[in-house]
Amino acid sequence: MTATQRRNLIAELDQQGLSAAAIASQLGCSQRTVHRARSKRRAAGDTWTWTAPEPDEAAIERAAAGDPPAELTWVERRAAIEQCERWGLPVRVIAARVGCTTETVYYARRRAAA
Repeated sequence: MTATQRRNLIAELDQQGLSAAAIASQLGCSQRTVHRARSKRRAAGDTWTWTAPEPDEAAIERAAAGDPPAELTWVERRAAIEQCERWGLPVRVIAARVGCTTETVYYARRRAAA
């Protein structure tokens, strides 16, 4: 596969809403390659921008209740963390329920505060 073909495939998968990690695993390249291809498209004048996937409310509720699905997206993870924060749960409990590290919970807090 040539570099141009790879960039075109990245653009197609990118417009489907796949994450850089998902695109990289499908094409057998690194996430950095995906990010570079995105940057080149922007520099070339491509005005299309990536948007976050729509969260699944059921997945958010399951994760907040302590039964996170295997394919929890980062948008859903942050929403579940926010839900647990509204309930007043401590960081360790939130991390255990959502299935992430305490650092991820702290990071989500900082992002929400910004």
